[in-house]
Formats: sequence, C-alpha cells, structure tokens
Amino acid sequence: MVLEVSGQGTTDIYYAADTNGSESNVMLPWSKTVVVELSGAERTSGRLVSIVPGSVRAADGRYVVGQCRILVDGNEVANNRNGQSRCEHLLK
Repeated sequence: MVLEVSGQGTTDIYYAADTNGSESNVMLPWSKTVVVELSGAERTSGRLVSIVPGSVRAADGRYVVGQCRILVDGNEVANNRNGQSRCEHLLK
C-alpha cells in the first residue's frame, strides 16, 4: 500500500495504516509505502487506513488542503479530490 500527498512546498502529514504516525514539515510530493497485515477480527471487519494532509499554498497564494491518495496493489482506492480534508479506505 502506498500513501501519497502531492503539491509543492512543505506540510504536516498524519496517517493511520500499519501504525499511526505523523511527519512534520515534509517536502512535497511525499509518499510512504506500508505493509498492513490484517489479523483477527480485522480480516472480517477490515482496518480503516487514512491520510490527513496539512495545508499547502495554491498557485494563487491561498492555503488549501493538500491532495492525497491511497493506492493498493498499484490501484487508487481513495483520494480527496472532492474537497475532503482526508483520504480514507477500509482495507479488507
């Protein structure tokens, strides 16, 4: 699974996948490859994977939510192009 945040400049990123974590003041574009192994009840109910990108400066100077996406086996399964503040995917 790959977590991605695109854009220019730097931002803070919070994520929940194999572990919960955050990275501060990272240079964009950013990506993180993670291996998530489902165990016990997660095999039936799944595990919610998410990315919450911080704000980035748009071309017009405004601050907007960074663009994120989640890929599983090379296929995009989530993005926030519809204006959401995060990307989420229930991995089963």
